[in-house]
Amino acid sequence: MFSIQRKDCLVTDFILALALMLVSGLLIGAISAMLGIGGGMIMVPTLLLIFLLLDIPDEIRMHVASGTALCVMVATSFGSVVSHGRRCNIVWPITLRIVPGMTIGVIGGAILADQLDSRVLQIIFGIVMFIVSYLMIFGFKVTPRQRPMPGWPVCTSVGGAAGFKSGLLGVGGGALSVPWLTYEGLPQAKVSGTSSSFTPCAAVVGTIAFMIAGWTSVHVPGTVGYVFWPALPAAGGGAVIGAFFGARLANKVPGRQLRIMFGVLVFCVGVVMLVP
Repeated sequence: MFSIQRKDCLVTDFILALALMLVSGLLIGAISAMLGIGGGMIMVPTLLLIFLLLDIPDEIRMHVASGTALCVMVATSFGSVVSHGRRCNIVWPITLRIVPGMTIGVIGGAILADQLDSRVLQIIFGIVMFIVSYLMIFGFKVTPRQRPMPGWPVCTSVGGAAGFKSGLLGVGGGALSVPWLTYEGLPQAKVSGTSSSFTPCAAVVGTIAFMIAGWTSVHVPGTVGYVFWPALPAAGGGAVIGAFFGARLANKVPGRQLRIMFGVLVFCVGVVMLVP
């Protein structure tokens, strides 16, 4: 069981942490909407650094960062979905077929995450980011859509895998769904929009799962289980605003440039997560 007392965390550090979360939320919200990701791939390492100010124990810092990132993505994802939905960038039939498998996958990933060491989770996170970076920069070529709408078995499998990764690492599923939707031949704007529409499911289910998983073992001020709730109004509020501008830019920036940006960004994240 881990615990810290509020007196150990200076008020100035707490205010600084919230300010950093607000700024991070603005940037992550914009990037999330532009690239069709939930923001967790950037939010998790950002929160890991910010939580140093709050003296959250190393043994659970990755768990709290993952759970909190999913909580923040509740705000981020809904902002992105509304923005993309208004621009008709979401292929809803695919979204509806993804959700059942994703729900099961998220729960399974969160259960496993609770059993793993914090450092192990960081290493897994970094390795996944390297793979995604390579795939997005070198591995896919967008072509006009020539395949039929993916069926339920394919969507359930992809949803389950993306959800498992979301629950395990606190990310929104875009690391798998963006390459998959790109492979399916969707235009980049619809890749971003449709991928963003998967995230609310992962975010809501994952937040609940992380709260339950850490319910009896974490006693950190401001947390319920592995979720640090003050991050929601700070980072989440900034993310909603940032997502509005990011969704507008998604229709203006060429698809190839967006994928390169995505690949470079997650490569940098992978390096950060593997550094001891």
